Amino acid sequence: MNFCHSALSQQQFLSEYWQKKPLLIRQAFPDFESPVSPDELAGLACEEEIESRLIEENSGQWRVTCGPLTEDDFSRLPETHWTMLVQDVDKHCPDLQDLLMPFDFIPDWRRDDLMVSYAPKFGSVGPHTDSYDVFLLQALGTRQWQIMDEPIHEAVLIDGIELQILSEFKADQTWELKAGDMLYLPPHIAHHGVALDDCMTFSFGFRAPKKIEVLDAVVNTLLEKGKGQGLYTDPDLVLATHKAEIDRQSVEHLKQLLHEMIEEATPVLAQSLGQLVTQTKPSLEGLAQGYQTDKSSIVEISQLFAQGEQLQRNPYYRFAWSKTETGGVLFMAGEPYVVDREGEVYLPLLAENHTLTEQDWQKIVNNSTVSQVLIELLAFGGWFWTLDAV
Repeated sequence: MNFCHSALSQQQFLSEYWQKKPLLIRQAFPDFESPVSPDELAGLACEEEIESRLIEENSGQWRVTCGPLTEDDFSRLPETHWTMLVQDVDKHCPDLQDLLMPFDFIPDWRRDDLMVSYAPKFGSVGPHTDSYDVFLLQALGTRQWQIMDEPIHEAVLIDGIELQILSEFKADQTWELKAGDMLYLPPHIAHHGVALDDCMTFSFGFRAPKKIEVLDAVVNTLLEKGKGQGLYTDPDLVLATHKAEIDRQSVEHLKQLLHEMIEEATPVLAQSLGQLVTQTKPSLEGLAQGYQTDKSSIVEISQLFAQGEQLQRNPYYRFAWSKTETGGVLFMAGEPYVVDREGEVYLPLLAENHTLTEQDWQKIVNNSTVSQVLIELLAFGGWFWTLDAV
């Protein structure tokens, strides 16, 4: 990402704008040309296992068609006022992975997907808010964006339609974005984009788990570890006025119990978060599992590398890793894989690299915990073999 034109560093962006206020970056991707054509995007939208939508607007009336789309869906469309959206294009088209590199200064486990939209003139999905951070890169044509400056945490929506469109929207700022321009929006900032001509927009979404999801993950991890078994206590109990009442003091005791449980959970909080944020999207599970194979041995892996093959990371699975007191743990598809202290240094290779070469294998093969983790990941389909193109 190019912050040079605004004299803004990546750290300044995080300090001044991330989850705080919108930012328009002119020519964030200079001389940008979309690597995906509208026809190619339409082809993806017609595939059964790919999540897509077609949104049409006619005189204030909205219609949503969920994919897979068909030739009949496209043949009936008017010349204007519709939008096609395809989710997870970065995973379906590995060539687009390079577009994600400028966002590496944001933790990878926060990344959701690259959604690509195409719209002819006046195409829109209506004014709305998102619960996540998003970078909106103009990839083709021109789109007008209108935004409200203040976040909306309790949105009032139009009733009776399948879309979450705001019933009231009054723009504070308006911009026209051309290819290479990008708009960053924090969560809950209302925005409305309208195509001024045939245009494509790349939406880089960064998700965050809900508080209740995090709490549920922590509780599940405590149960797995056999922790959190202490009982509710009330050593300062006083004579009850009403024998069936749950009084304010009892509620305070409960709050103290929950605080104690969180303290007890501190050693496993990273594991709880890692398992939660690497869970596979339901819409991608079938595609992700298609790479599963029989378990290999160290000898077999070494032979394949020696024959010129390399390993490629499954784009449909999510990865993360964390240090522990005794080493490290890698997370994939909601599962933890533990390595020892010497093996922890190699976890970035398994969780962050897109390919593993024979040179990488030579680094990790002498550590039994790391090599065994790779064997497990390979059998599960987290990594798969591909001929070395070099």
